[in-house]
Amino acid sequence: MLKKCGEGKMVDKMIEKLIRKLPRPIKESLKSLYLKWNLKTIWDDELLENLVEFYNEYMKYKDFRLNKEEAKCLCRVAMRINADLWRILNPKTEEEVEKFYEITPYYPFELAYWHMQRYQRKFRKEIVNLSFGEVLEYGAGIGDLCIELAKRGLNVTYVDVQSMNMEFAKFVFKKKGYKICILDAEKDWDKIWEKYYDTIICLDVIEHLTKPKEVLEQMAKHLRKGGKLIITGLNYDSTESHPMHFRLSFDVEKLLTSYSLRKEKDFLWVKI
Repeated sequence: MLKKCGEGKMVDKMIEKLIRKLPRPIKESLKSLYLKWNLKTIWDDELLENLVEFYNEYMKYKDFRLNKEEAKCLCRVAMRINADLWRILNPKTEEEVEKFYEITPYYPFELAYWHMQRYQRKFRKEIVNLSFGEVLEYGAGIGDLCIELAKRGLNVTYVDVQSMNMEFAKFVFKKKGYKICILDAEKDWDKIWEKYYDTIICLDVIEHLTKPKEVLEQMAKHLRKGGKLIITGLNYDSTESHPMHFRLSFDVEKLLTSYSLRKEKDFLWVKI
Protein backbone atom coordinates (compact mmCIF):
# COMPACT_ATOMS: atom_id res chain seq x y z
CA MET A 1 0.00 0.00 0.00
CA LEU A 2 1.11 3.53 -0.70
CA LYS A 3 2.39 5.55 2.21
CA LYS A 4 0.27 8.58 3.05
CA CYS A 5 1.00 11.75 5.00
CA GLY A 6 -0.77 13.53 7.87
CA GLU A 7 -3.89 12.05 9.42
CA GLY A 8 -4.44 9.64 6.53
CA LYS A 9 -1.00 8.12 7.11
CA MET A 10 -1.69 7.67 10.84
CA VAL A 11 -5.03 5.98 10.14
CA ASP A 12 -3.44 3.64 7.60
CA LYS A 13 -0.71 2.65 10.07
CA MET A 14 -3.35 1.89 12.71
CA ILE A 15 -5.32 -0.23 10.24
CA GLU A 16 -2.20 -2.13 9.13
CA LYS A 17 -1.20 -2.75 12.78
CA LEU A 18 -4.69 -4.03 13.56
CA ILE A 19 -4.81 -6.28 10.50
CA ARG A 20 -1.47 -7.92 11.39
CA LYS A 21 -2.93 -9.17 14.71
CA LEU A 22 -6.02 -10.78 13.20
CA PRO A 23 -6.48 -14.42 12.05
CA ARG A 24 -5.51 -14.95 8.41
CA PRO A 25 -9.05 -15.44 6.93
CA ILE A 26 -10.26 -12.21 8.56
CA LYS A 27 -7.01 -10.49 7.61
CA GLU A 28 -7.46 -11.34 3.91
CA SER A 29 -11.09 -10.21 3.95
CA LEU A 30 -10.18 -6.87 5.53
CA LYS A 31 -7.36 -6.32 3.04
CA SER A 32 -9.82 -6.92 0.21
CA LEU A 33 -12.30 -4.44 1.69
CA TYR A 34 -9.54 -1.90 2.26
CA LEU A 35 -8.41 -2.23 -1.37
CA LYS A 36 -11.98 -1.72 -2.60
CA TRP A 37 -12.30 1.36 -0.36
CA ASN A 38 -9.11 2.84 -1.82
CA LEU A 39 -10.22 2.13 -5.40
CA LYS A 40 -13.57 3.85 -4.91
CA THR A 41 -14.17 6.68 -7.37
CA ILE A 42 -15.00 10.06 -5.86
CA TRP A 43 -16.61 12.00 -8.68
CA ASP A 44 -15.27 15.50 -9.25
CA ASP A 45 -18.13 17.62 -10.62
CA GLU A 46 -15.84 20.39 -11.86
CA LEU A 47 -13.63 17.94 -13.74
CA LEU A 48 -16.67 16.25 -15.27
CA GLU A 49 -18.10 19.62 -16.34
CA ASN A 50 -14.78 20.51 -17.97
CA LEU A 51 -14.74 17.18 -19.81
CA VAL A 52 -18.27 17.73 -21.10
CA GLU A 53 -17.62 21.31 -22.18
CA PHE A 54 -14.32 20.47 -23.83
CA TYR A 55 -15.58 17.35 -25.61
CA ASN A 56 -18.58 19.11 -27.09
CA GLU A 57 -16.43 22.03 -28.21
CA TYR A 58 -13.59 19.85 -29.54
CA MET A 59 -15.93 17.54 -31.45
CA LYS A 60 -17.97 20.58 -32.58
CA TYR A 61 -21.22 19.03 -31.38
CA LYS A 62 -24.34 21.23 -31.49
CA ASP A 63 -27.30 18.85 -31.44
CA PHE A 64 -25.56 15.59 -30.40
CA ARG A 65 -24.11 16.92 -27.16
CA LEU A 66 -22.48 14.96 -24.35
CA ASN A 67 -23.91 15.40 -20.84
CA LYS A 68 -22.45 14.73 -17.39
CA GLU A 69 -24.00 11.27 -16.95
CA GLU A 70 -22.72 10.21 -20.35
CA ALA A 71 -19.29 11.57 -19.41
CA LYS A 72 -19.34 9.32 -16.32
CA CYS A 73 -20.12 6.35 -18.57
CA LEU A 74 -17.21 7.23 -20.85
CA CYS A 75 -14.93 7.51 -17.82
CA ARG A 76 -15.89 3.99 -16.76
CA VAL A 77 -15.33 2.37 -20.18
CA ALA A 78 -12.52 4.52 -21.63
CA MET A 79 -9.77 2.13 -20.53
CA ARG A 80 -11.43 -0.75 -22.37
CA ILE A 81 -12.06 1.36 -25.50
CA ASN A 82 -8.42 2.51 -25.57
CA ALA A 83 -7.20 -1.07 -25.15
CA ASP A 84 -9.48 -2.25 -27.99
CA LEU A 85 -8.37 0.61 -30.24
CA TRP A 86 -4.72 -0.24 -29.60
CA ARG A 87 -5.31 -3.86 -30.60
CA ILE A 88 -7.19 -2.83 -33.73
CA LEU A 89 -4.48 -0.39 -34.83
CA ASN A 90 -1.69 -2.71 -33.60
CA PRO A 91 1.03 0.00 -33.74
CA LYS A 92 4.56 -1.28 -34.29
CA THR A 93 6.76 1.71 -35.09
CA GLU A 94 7.46 4.79 -33.01
CA GLU A 95 5.41 6.88 -35.46
CA GLU A 96 2.46 4.48 -35.22
CA VAL A 97 2.55 4.57 -31.42
CA GLU A 98 2.58 8.38 -31.45
CA LYS A 99 -0.33 8.36 -33.90
CA PHE A 100 -2.40 6.21 -31.54
CA TYR A 101 -2.09 8.77 -28.73
CA GLU A 102 -2.79 11.57 -31.17
CA ILE A 103 -6.06 10.18 -32.51
CA THR A 104 -7.76 8.47 -29.55
CA PRO A 105 -10.43 10.79 -28.09
CA TYR A 106 -10.90 8.73 -24.93
CA TYR A 107 -7.71 9.24 -22.92
CA PRO A 108 -8.96 12.35 -21.06
CA PHE A 109 -11.84 10.24 -19.73
CA GLU A 110 -9.59 7.32 -18.75
CA LEU A 111 -7.13 9.59 -16.94
CA ALA A 112 -9.88 11.58 -15.23
CA TYR A 113 -11.43 8.35 -13.90
CA TRP A 114 -8.02 7.08 -12.71
CA HIS A 115 -7.24 10.35 -10.94
CA MET A 116 -10.64 10.43 -9.22
CA GLN A 117 -9.99 7.17 -7.37
CA ARG A 118 -9.54 7.68 -3.66
CA TYR A 119 -5.97 6.39 -3.35
CA GLN A 120 -4.83 8.34 -6.43
CA ARG A 121 -6.22 11.52 -4.88
CA LYS A 122 -4.20 10.85 -1.71
CA PHE A 123 -1.07 9.91 -3.62
CA ARG A 124 -1.24 13.06 -5.73
CA LYS A 125 -1.62 15.22 -2.64
CA GLU A 126 1.56 13.65 -1.31
CA ILE A 127 3.33 14.43 -4.59
CA VAL A 128 2.24 18.07 -4.41
CA ASN A 129 3.62 18.26 -0.87
CA LEU A 130 6.95 16.74 -1.98
CA SER A 131 7.38 19.08 -4.95
CA PHE A 132 9.31 22.35 -4.82
CA GLY A 133 10.97 25.00 -6.97
CA GLU A 134 11.03 24.68 -10.74
CA VAL A 135 8.78 21.73 -11.64
CA LEU A 136 8.60 19.65 -14.82
CA GLU A 137 5.78 17.16 -15.26
CA TYR A 138 6.73 14.84 -18.11
CA GLY A 139 3.69 13.10 -19.56
CA ALA A 140 1.34 15.46 -17.76
CA GLY A 141 -1.81 14.15 -19.46
CA ILE A 142 -4.93 16.18 -18.66
CA GLY A 143 -2.90 18.67 -16.59
CA ASP A 144 -4.82 18.35 -13.31
CA LEU A 145 -1.66 17.80 -11.27
CA CYS A 146 0.01 20.80 -12.95
CA ILE A 147 -2.90 22.93 -11.74
CA GLU A 148 -2.51 21.73 -8.15
CA LEU A 149 1.22 22.50 -8.29
CA ALA A 150 0.54 25.94 -9.77
CA LYS A 151 -1.91 26.64 -6.94
CA ARG A 152 1.04 26.22 -4.55
CA GLY A 153 2.87 28.98 -6.41
CA LEU A 154 5.31 26.64 -8.13
CA ASN A 155 6.65 27.37 -11.61
CA VAL A 156 5.31 24.44 -13.66
CA THR A 157 6.17 23.11 -17.11
CA TYR A 158 3.66 20.73 -18.73
CA VAL A 159 5.11 18.23 -21.25
CA ASP A 160 3.24 15.64 -23.30
CA VAL A 161 2.80 14.47 -26.88
CA GLN A 162 0.34 16.24 -29.15
CA SER A 163 -2.98 14.62 -28.29
CA MET A 164 -6.48 15.22 -26.99
CA ASN A 165 -4.97 15.15 -23.49
CA MET A 166 -2.85 18.17 -24.34
CA GLU A 167 -5.79 19.96 -25.95
CA PHE A 168 -7.88 19.36 -22.83
CA ALA A 169 -5.07 20.67 -20.61
CA LYS A 170 -4.76 23.81 -22.76
CA PHE A 171 -8.54 24.28 -22.54
CA VAL A 172 -8.61 24.06 -18.73
CA PHE A 173 -5.46 26.19 -18.20
CA LYS A 174 -6.98 28.95 -20.34
CA LYS A 175 -10.41 28.65 -18.73
CA LYS A 176 -8.95 28.90 -15.22
CA GLY A 177 -6.31 31.50 -16.09
CA TYR A 178 -3.25 29.39 -15.23
CA LYS A 179 -0.06 30.47 -17.02
CA ILE A 180 1.54 27.04 -17.23
CA CYS A 181 4.26 26.49 -19.85
CA ILE A 182 3.15 23.82 -22.34
CA LEU A 183 5.75 21.94 -24.38
CA ASP A 184 5.41 19.18 -26.95
CA ALA A 185 7.52 16.13 -26.03
CA GLU A 186 8.52 15.66 -29.67
CA LYS A 187 8.64 19.11 -31.30
CA ASP A 188 10.02 20.90 -28.22
CA TRP A 189 12.49 18.20 -27.13
CA ASP A 190 15.53 20.52 -27.07
CA LYS A 191 13.59 23.31 -25.37
CA ILE A 192 12.49 21.01 -22.54
CA TRP A 193 16.10 20.34 -21.60
CA GLU A 194 17.41 23.91 -21.92
CA LYS A 195 17.17 24.34 -18.15
CA TYR A 196 17.43 22.43 -14.87
CA TYR A 197 14.59 21.50 -12.54
CA ASP A 198 14.13 21.08 -8.79
CA THR A 199 11.33 18.54 -9.21
CA ILE A 200 10.63 16.24 -12.15
CA ILE A 201 7.40 14.24 -12.09
CA CYS A 202 6.69 11.30 -14.39
CA LEU A 203 3.62 9.30 -13.31
CA ASP A 204 2.55 6.15 -15.16
CA VAL A 205 4.25 7.42 -18.32
CA ILE A 206 7.66 5.79 -18.76
CA GLU A 207 6.06 2.42 -19.60
CA HIS A 208 4.31 4.03 -22.60
CA LEU A 209 7.49 5.38 -24.20
CA THR A 210 9.35 3.83 -27.12
CA LYS A 211 12.63 5.43 -25.95
CA PRO A 212 12.40 5.40 -22.14
CA LYS A 213 16.15 5.24 -21.50
CA GLU A 214 16.77 8.47 -23.42
CA VAL A 215 14.04 10.25 -21.45
CA LEU A 216 15.29 8.96 -18.09
CA GLU A 217 18.84 10.07 -18.88
CA GLN A 218 17.64 13.59 -19.69
CA MET A 219 15.63 13.73 -16.47
CA ALA A 220 18.61 12.62 -14.43
CA LYS A 221 20.95 15.08 -16.15
CA HIS A 222 18.62 18.05 -15.75
CA LEU A 223 17.75 17.61 -12.10
CA ARG A 224 19.46 20.07 -9.76
CA LYS A 225 21.43 18.84 -6.75
CA GLY A 226 18.95 18.08 -3.99
CA GLY A 227 16.21 17.85 -6.61
CA LYS A 228 13.53 15.17 -6.63
CA LEU A 229 12.55 12.71 -9.35
CA ILE A 230 9.05 11.40 -8.65
CA ILE A 231 8.40 8.50 -10.99
CA THR A 232 6.12 5.44 -11.28
CA GLY A 233 5.61 2.71 -13.85
CA LEU A 234 9.17 1.39 -13.85
CA ASN A 235 8.15 -2.27 -13.53
CA TYR A 236 4.97 -2.45 -15.59
CA ASP A 237 4.20 -5.12 -18.17
CA SER A 238 1.72 -5.20 -21.01
CA THR A 239 -1.66 -6.40 -19.70
CA GLU A 240 -5.10 -7.09 -21.14
CA SER A 241 -6.33 -3.71 -19.92
CA HIS A 242 -3.11 -1.90 -20.90
CA PRO A 243 -1.62 -3.52 -24.02
CA MET A 244 0.21 -0.25 -24.75
CA HIS A 245 2.66 -0.81 -21.87
CA PHE A 246 6.28 -1.66 -22.69
CA ARG A 247 8.49 -3.39 -20.13
CA LEU A 248 11.80 -1.61 -19.60
CA SER A 249 14.71 -3.62 -21.00
CA PHE A 250 17.45 -2.07 -18.87
CA ASP A 251 18.36 -1.72 -15.19
CA VAL A 252 16.62 1.51 -14.12
CA GLU A 253 18.18 1.66 -10.66
CA LYS A 254 21.69 1.23 -12.10
CA LEU A 255 21.02 3.99 -14.63
CA LEU A 256 19.68 6.47 -12.07
CA THR A 257 22.38 5.79 -9.49
CA SER A 258 25.01 6.38 -12.20
CA TYR A 259 23.69 9.96 -12.35
CA SER A 260 24.00 10.39 -8.56
CA LEU A 261 20.35 9.78 -7.73
CA ARG A 262 19.52 8.03 -4.48
CA LYS A 263 16.30 6.04 -4.06
CA GLU A 264 14.31 7.16 -1.01
CA LYS A 265 10.93 5.54 -1.79
CA ASP A 266 9.56 3.30 -4.50
CA PHE A 267 8.53 6.41 -6.42
CA LEU A 268 11.05 8.99 -5.13
CA TRP A 269 14.69 9.60 -6.11
CA VAL A 270 16.86 12.46 -4.88
CA LYS A 271 19.91 13.98 -6.65
CA ILE A 272 22.91 13.92 -4.29
